[in-house]
Amino acid sequence: MLRGLLGRPRLFDRVLEWGARAQDWIIRPADELLGTSCARFSSPLPTQRHVKAPAERPFHQMVPALDTAAGASGLKVAVFVGCLIDKVFPAVAEATLKVLNHHGVGVFLPDNQACCGIPAVSAGDTETFRKLVRHNLERFEGSSFDYLVTACATCTATIKKIWPVLCADGDERERRGVEAVSTRTLDIHQFFCLHVGLAEIPRQRDLDAAVVTYHDPCHLKKSLGVAAEPRRLIAANRRLALREMARPDWCCGLGGSFSLEHYPLAAEIGRRKRAQVAATGCDLVATACPACMLQLHDMLSQAHDRIRVKHAIELYAESLDQP
Repeated sequence: MLRGLLGRPRLFDRVLEWGARAQDWIIRPADELLGTSCARFSSPLPTQRHVKAPAERPFHQMVPALDTAAGASGLKVAVFVGCLIDKVFPAVAEATLKVLNHHGVGVFLPDNQACCGIPAVSAGDTETFRKLVRHNLERFEGSSFDYLVTACATCTATIKKIWPVLCADGDERERRGVEAVSTRTLDIHQFFCLHVGLAEIPRQRDLDAAVVTYHDPCHLKKSLGVAAEPRRLIAANRRLALREMARPDWCCGLGGSFSLEHYPLAAEIGRRKRAQVAATGCDLVATACPACMLQLHDMLSQAHDRIRVKHAIELYAESLDQP
């Protein structure tokens, strides 16, 4: 499956688009607030699992490609979208572009982007992994940009840390391409905090501010050391009050394909995280990884919690509309 589907980006896109159109036959609604569903019959997905179905329109159809000049910031970034954001959470990509545009950051968004390769290499399929790396290098080479940014913690860690290690034995062109991209790769929140600055943080919160708590993705905090930056972007939204949960950096339990093969264990870990979230009395939980968003949706939906799930960049984008 990895070689025949994931390793062929255009085919992968088409198959997921067909699946989105046929999803009413495969899944049934589970929670209206969270927009989750569960399987109608036994399948590779456990019937008890509550999933976020593919978006009716993936991001690559909304914005196939983009190439804009640097604005007031004097910076231009390449944007790596990532599979889950493209196909399940396109609103995260829309928020990313909105924030970049607001701060005068030019954007290079090439078409036909592929997966970062983490599912393949996690399954031991280094052949498909290298194929995906080379495909993505071809999409981004030839364009001048200061940084490559992503809103996916897993993609960030993969490009920045795993690409250089597993491509060290490649030919010179591949090694130089990987080095050129990986050394300039940043998490989207880290990019704004380090190189752009944030919109002025409000001095006073709305009296009816909703309570938000934040979950640290493993790939972002434990692998890249990024924890304060997403919180700073959330704090810019005066309609939100941040309330920390106990152990915000404990794993949510997803673990990519781990949760497909070992769902009972993944769910056990997820229920622990759900309890930490719910104990804050929050109205919504934010994170910075679409995979964590999937797991949080699943656990909160199964528990019938009235807690929404958002990406931190979405909350910052919403703050830009506040007077």
